[in-house]
Amino acid sequence: MFERPLLIYDDKCSSCAKFARVSSILSRGWLKTAGHYYSADAKKAKHLVFPPDYDPTKMFWLINRNGAYGARAGLLPLGTEILRGLLRGGKNIDSITIVCEYNETMTCYTKVNTAKRLVNMLRNSAYFPFK
Repeated sequence: MFERPLLIYDDKCSSCAKFARVSSILSRGWLKTAGHYYSADAKKAKHLVFPPDYDPTKMFWLINRNGAYGARAGLLPLGTEILRGLLRGGKNIDSITIVCEYNETMTCYTKVNTAKRLVNMLRNSAYFPFK
């Protein structure tokens, strides 16, 4: 299932969806993307990789042949996979749906919330190696 890397992102957040879209574009479609909440691929991958009592929705995940890298631990592997995609990627870019639609009461578009998510990503880190 993880012959190509899978980037799982928060599909209820516009900043996270933009991050996933840019990653997919930079990798020329090498990275598959899937949202935590609305993607069957993400649900299947999370069921296979994570323990039943673990909540993986706290951060984005890059899952490749070596394991699952979360947030800060996933930045270097993500960069590696983007470079790999530049060399061998195709032209098919995943369609990424942003579930969070803009209105004045939602906070997903504010600069403060985007900054909080960035700080949270840099503070959190996790790694689940494959055996």
